[in-house]
Amino acid sequence: MTYALTRYKSYQEYLDDESLSTEINHRLLSTGELIEVASEDDMNLRIALRLLLKLAQIEDGILADRVRNGNKELQVRPVGDKWVNRIPDLMVMQPEHLEVARKSVLIDMVPPLFVAEVVSPGSESTVNFKRDYVWKREQYAELGIPEYWIIDPHREKVTVLSLVGDSYQETVYVGTVQIESQVFSSLSVTVNDLLVW
Repeated sequence: MTYALTRYKSYQEYLDDESLSTEINHRLLSTGELIEVASEDDMNLRIALRLLLKLAQIEDGILADRVRNGNKELQVRPVGDKWVNRIPDLMVMQPEHLEVARKSVLIDMVPPLFVAEVVSPGSESTVNFKRDYVWKREQYAELGIPEYWIIDPHREKVTVLSLVGDSYQETVYVGTVQIESQVFSSLSVTVNDLLVW
């Protein structure tokens, strides 16, 4: 659904619009148009919650206040679908975000420490696949996010992208192999921990 009557001149104008319902999942296009997107699938939410619980246990819960589960936006430069905001399934914010990032982590702020996305079903030619594997990868690397996980329950794998220079280095994990995080060395989780019910 496109909100044709609403056309924002800037991302900040969109953020400042108090009339937008927080119950609706909005995306802002680079044209200034607002669209409504479907809510996350229950399975995707449960997978993100499993990872959140693992992250919250690191170092006696030191990250607990900084982990966000699908409720904090990131401003990004438009590519592919031309969205200028992403709402990661899971994000670990920097300490300074707690004070300054009321609704969104803006492009000019220090990047989040970690982002994870759970891929919705679809072949490699679908928008779902391109969004998580191609467009977000490019956007998150440009922001300088140190680590981006693509959790793909339909292909039963987790792709860990670690920022090296200005691009991501990729490692794919399956089954019971321990996932290695460059950002969270004490994190103990496998693909099966996240995906097996």
